[in-house]
Amino acid sequence: MTTPSFPRPAFPSKRAQMGFLFLFHALVSGGFVVAYLTGDEDTYIMHQVAGYSVLGALALRLLAGVFAPEGSPLRIPRPSRAALAQWLGWLMRGDGRALRGRSPVLAWMAVLLLGALTTVTVSGVAADSLSKLENLHEALSTLGLWLVVGHVAVLLGLHGLKRLPSLASRSPVPPTHHGAHP
Repeated sequence: MTTPSFPRPAFPSKRAQMGFLFLFHALVSGGFVVAYLTGDEDTYIMHQVAGYSVLGALALRLLAGVFAPEGSPLRIPRPSRAALAQWLGWLMRGDGRALRGRSPVLAWMAVLLLGALTTVTVSGVAADSLSKLENLHEALSTLGLWLVVGHVAVLLGLHGLKRLPSLASRSPVPPTHHGAHP
């Protein structure tokens, strides 16, 4: 006896996926800032609500990323050392290919941030039950803040690279069949 196959539901449009990513960024960044600023005794409930909101947003993002099809902006990025090395080589040589498409730096940053912020929020949940973990949670949240600042700096830096006229105008010259450049 064979089991009936059901048609796979259509995945949301790219526009809807990007909307989800923008909402995710807003929830995580806003929740993280609120949680970071409200960690003292007087505002602890606000700290917890913000922290659990970030944890929920991260869980939804990871779940969407696991089930997203290939090519979807929601798919969890898969960093590649080889792609990063090639991109850095292009960048160091002033090769215009470094500016085409998405930088492999973004995949590394996304995985690092998703992992770090998940660790921060899970340590906060654990610190609610085990007060011994409060210092660890605080240290991880400070590290998380610096990773977020680094993320913004990397994005601004990559955006600035695309504006450099000297690099943007340079593209590789394909070799002729004799290996000489025209």
